[in-house]
Amino acid sequence: MPAEPGAAPPLKPNHHLILLLLAEEPTYGVDLLERLDRRSGGAIRLNAGSLYRTIGNLVDAGLVEPLDEASGAEGMGAPRKVYRVTPHGLAALRAEARRQESLLEAARALDLLEERA
Repeated sequence: MPAEPGAAPPLKPNHHLILLLLAEEPTYGVDLLERLDRRSGGAIRLNAGSLYRTIGNLVDAGLVEPLDEASGAEGMGAPRKVYRVTPHGLAALRAEARRQESLLEAARALDLLEERA
């Protein structure tokens, strides 16, 4: 299945999940680490350094942007940088959803999926 001309390359699984989580709700790093672990069922576990490098890559690619720093819980604690998905990031998520839908349709055509009850 050839890609459409100019189509975005497939997203790495951890990039995809981070974008999905930030599309649901802008948030900061520690919360994102906890949500990544829960949503992936523990399959995607990043340490803080890896997470912030990944976020930096997503920012550099124009998929994510930092918001103004927010204060800690109830105004206490160190300021936290909150991130959100950009319009370009949403477009990448849409392209990834279409790519995965196409792959899923191909798997169904080959009867590769188990029957669901």
